[in-house]
Amino acid sequence: MDEANLRLNLWLTQGLVLAIAAGSSFFVHGWIGTRELFVAPDWSGLGMASVVALLIVVASITMDRYLPSSWQDDGSVNEMVFGGMSPFMTLVVCISVGVGEEWLFRGVIQTVAGNIWTSVLFTLIHVRYLKKPLLFVSVFVTSMLLGYLFQREGMLWPSIFAHIAIDLLLAFYLQYTLKKGKGEEQ
Repeated sequence: MDEANLRLNLWLTQGLVLAIAAGSSFFVHGWIGTRELFVAPDWSGLGMASVVALLIVVASITMDRYLPSSWQDDGSVNEMVFGGMSPFMTLVVCISVGVGEEWLFRGVIQTVAGNIWTSVLFTLIHVRYLKKPLLFVSVFVTSMLLGYLFQREGMLWPSIFAHIAIDLLLAFYLQYTLKKGKGEEQ
């Protein structure tokens, strides 16, 4: 699949995730319950989200630098998606993924099934990681930590913020390493 089709599929998938999240949230929680999921967090919630995001990003970069690349190869999907993307579009993609996935998985599924089953499902939908034990465990642990943020704070913004920060920082890191590999480092 080429980059254009991959990105189109990303947007279609995220649109579908957002639509399912909204519809199922209103079904499970009603209008008022859904609105309560999006109450503004206090500084401690955002602080905890920042710590979680930073730990995950540092662990991911450490694994990238010190473990065999074959353990982490996702078929170059992330390179194709983010490699030539502008910083603004990278931000837009990371925001849409963070909001949609957290709303669906934490705001809806976790409230019904709990953090462990939600994390299992979250990991399973990342199909390209299923044959890579390191990536599989990384996604599961990340999901558990995002679920913990949601449980601890009782609202979605901390887990959304952490998800966006993780994806955005790792996308920028990937873009940097790709440019560095091509000798474009400034």
